[in-house]
Amino acid sequence: MAFHDNLGAFIFGILGNAISFTVFLAPIPTFYRIYKRKSTEGFHSLPYLVALFSSMLWLYYAWVKENVILLVTINLFGFFIEIFYIIIFLTYATNDVRKSTIKILVAMNFGCFAMIFSITYFAIPDSFRVQILGWICVSIAVSVFASPLSIMVS
Repeated sequence: MAFHDNLGAFIFGILGNAISFTVFLAPIPTFYRIYKRKSTEGFHSLPYLVALFSSMLWLYYAWVKENVILLVTINLFGFFIEIFYIIIFLTYATNDVRKSTIKILVAMNFGCFAMIFSITYFAIPDSFRVQILGWICVSIAVSVFASPLSIMVS
């Protein structure tokens, strides 16, 4: 499909990327505070782990769907900024918090991702793969916006 055939989708994609870009950058004051005080001060890592997981899934979706450059660019940015946040978090976390964060990172970002990848790539027919991955990605994306609420549970 030619670029001009999908101008509306492209414009909304640019707007979506701009909003996502600001969402990815929103934690900068928090991480500046962590860096300055050399402590995570009770902040939780879950929002950043979930955002990383979401970016990983969207990148996989983009790989399967193909020709979705806006999805690739914003999620590559998200992937690297979330890695940066998690490294800072782990650097200044207490040992117990660091261990807990690493356990969640391994379970979710390696275990769950590997499971989703394996099932969708090897067990789902090509004709359904994009649709199923899309639903998974949308579900996780909703949790990215909801995960900051997890601090209210603690």
